[in-house]
Amino acid sequence: MRRASGGLLASENRAVSLAVMASMALAFYNATSVTAALPEIGADLGRVALTQWVITVELLAAAIAVLAIGPFIDGSGVRRAYRLAIIGFAASSAMCAAAPTMEVLVAARLVQGLATGSLIGTAMTCIGLAFSPALRPRAYALVASVWGVMGVSGPAVAAALVSTLGWRSVFAANLPVAAVAAVAAWNRVPAEPMARAERLDRRGLALMGAISIALLLATSSLQWSSIALMVLAVMLYGLYVRHARRRPEPIMHISHITGREWWPIHVVAIASIAGGTGTSVFLPLYLRGGRGTSLSFAAFAVLWPTVGWAAASWVSSKLQERMRAQSVTVIGAFILTGGAVAVTAAVATSAPYMVVFAAFVWLGWGIGTITTSSMALLQNRAGYAEMGRVTSAHQFIRSLGWAYGAAVAGMVLFWVVERRAGDAEAVRSLLDDSAVEFDAVLANTLSSAYAWSLGALGVISAMTVPAALALLHRYNPDRITRD
Repeated sequence: MRRASGGLLASENRAVSLAVMASMALAFYNATSVTAALPEIGADLGRVALTQWVITVELLAAAIAVLAIGPFIDGSGVRRAYRLAIIGFAASSAMCAAAPTMEVLVAARLVQGLATGSLIGTAMTCIGLAFSPALRPRAYALVASVWGVMGVSGPAVAAALVSTLGWRSVFAANLPVAAVAAVAAWNRVPAEPMARAERLDRRGLALMGAISIALLLATSSLQWSSIALMVLAVMLYGLYVRHARRRPEPIMHISHITGREWWPIHVVAIASIAGGTGTSVFLPLYLRGGRGTSLSFAAFAVLWPTVGWAAASWVSSKLQERMRAQSVTVIGAFILTGGAVAVTAAVATSAPYMVVFAAFVWLGWGIGTITTSSMALLQNRAGYAEMGRVTSAHQFIRSLGWAYGAAVAGMVLFWVVERRAGDAEAVRSLLDDSAVEFDAVLANTLSSAYAWSLGALGVISAMTVPAALALLHRYNPDRITRD
């Protein structure tokens, strides 16, 4: 690869674009299709309260994998990371398709998350290395377009597969797609490492993983133990800070998280993704069990927030050609907060379906605006030698946002259901097509619980406003990426 004034070139970026699109298509299909299949998974395997873990454990594992893959990419090159990730993704998808119980499925999803996180970290680092700062917003919009296509086709494919071949086929469909992605990009991504190889900081990775798990457990249930888990997470973070200060190359530099130029970006990203995406995790469950829609209708509903996300990402990239990325982020924060209020109100009042879906498009528009501009800001501040670590640290935080958003949504939803219905497993009867009659009281309970979870996520979404305003005041006009 050759250095250029604005970035790195790799066959005019076409090969990198192909690898990025292939990787993100796999990750996005996996996210949208599994969410759409949750009602059928719960009806088949039972243990409905564990359905949130089918989502959250994969996202947590992806976050940890993203963190670990950054130093590996810097020292070993993108190509090696990509090959390992694509093989792991195919193998774990087969494990998910064959899972006999909910517990085994959760374990298989953990493995799948490690592979998915590696794919995402590899793809996003490719953008930072191959594209100049001026072109990165367009590259992220390209990624968002893949997300949009998967947002449309993923639920549609999942709905068709679930209704004809069953939910296991949703995971099995990953195998041929992974094979195509492997062939398309196996030798096309850059092989050259950008920094001296360092030994993996296993202790630091273990501490960050333990912190993430403790926080996830704390936000997955509303119990007194949650307080103890939060205290444990703070103590583990203290240990990590001490460890990172003593090690020359820790798994994640503290300065990449708490530095004045970084922390507002991270806060905006995690709040927007946790608050925004958490709302759609249980949307199919709400429509199927709370409002009695068909399985395919409920599965396809996750399309709407992704449509807003993809469209807004393109608009955001265009706005950044005329405005500072910080200003675009502030606009996105207000759009997201308004969308969160609209979604909560629509569900709480049992508004017509098109009103609910329009609110989700609004919400997705806020997420797309924020995520595109914040990532451009981040990589414009990073040098090439640290691109893998900086990008992976941010993707780690973003992935935690997905996991914690799903966890908070599930915590509030199932807590309300248990308090009002006595047992969250009662929801399973609403998901089973063979049920003798529709329990309207239980359906209203589920609908109310979902509205409460949306309200909690709306509070998280609103946190993007002060963080974005802090970002606006702290940053000068974008600097050119350091070489």
